[in-house]
Amino acid sequence: MKKPDLNYANLKAVYINCTLKKSPDESHTQTLMDVSADIMKKQGVEVANIRSIDHAIAQGVYPDMTNYGWDEDAWPELYKKVKAADILVLGGPIWLGDNSSEMKRVIERLYAQSGDL
Repeated sequence: MKKPDLNYANLKAVYINCTLKKSPDESHTQTLMDVSADIMKKQGVEVANIRSIDHAIAQGVYPDMTNYGWDEDAWPELYKKVKAADILVLGGPIWLGDNSSEMKRVIERLYAQSGDL
């Protein structure tokens, strides 16, 4: 039986690094995510990286928190990249067996978009 010719060149992946370290500080999470991203790139997947801590992502469970008293919210623009992707990879440190606060913020904001489905 002939092995199927798999082509992933039409796929897009977004990696969100939920480290607590702002750029340009070294992130061990980024080092691990780069290994995965490199594998995807070798298969033709278009990869975008976001370090969430570098963006003013407001807390909350609505798509745009500026409608709820926040002065700024980077999430609506970042979510456009997430929505356009076929693959979403979240990575972050684990502290005492739990996700980082930054990971929780991103998951909270993803939840805000759950009505889109």
